[in-house]
Amino acid sequence: MPGPRQPTDLIKAKGLKHLSKAEEAERRSREARVELSKTAKPPKWLPEALKKDFRTLGKRLIAAGLYTDLDADTLGRYLVVQHQWIIATGEAEQTLARRDQEQAEAWGRIQERYFKQARNCANDMGLTVTSRCRLVVPESARQKTEDDNPFLQLIQAGDRYA
Repeated sequence: MPGPRQPTDLIKAKGLKHLSKAEEAERRSREARVELSKTAKPPKWLPEALKKDFRTLGKRLIAAGLYTDLDADTLGRYLVVQHQWIIATGEAEQTLARRDQEQAEAWGRIQERYFKQARNCANDMGLTVTSRCRLVVPESARQKTEDDNPFLQLIQAGDRYA
């Protein structure tokens, strides 16, 4: 079973498969292209209190080359769920301080639910370390020349002293 389809730039960077110019052009014509955004405009449904955070995080994602207009809803959902997680965490701490174990467990489950939702959105947006690692395109595999061969360098160094 073949693996997931990879972008042409990634295939070329890996250097494991040779593509003719025609094959490369044909592959690129079938790839989806989305222009990067210049600004991060928050969705209308986003609460006013979170719009500043949206713009701040959006600017950082734009600078990293990870944000397009299509990502606005996902980033908005991330911020809403993160805000709800903060509220649930506060409630869980208060119930623990009152020593109300039953309520603390209920708020803990709610907190866990919000955490999972926020983590899923963060992974989609490249906001976690592991998701950013998957987005990195490896450097081009360069051909080793004779000058890069350490054994050959050792032999040549020996010739100098002979």
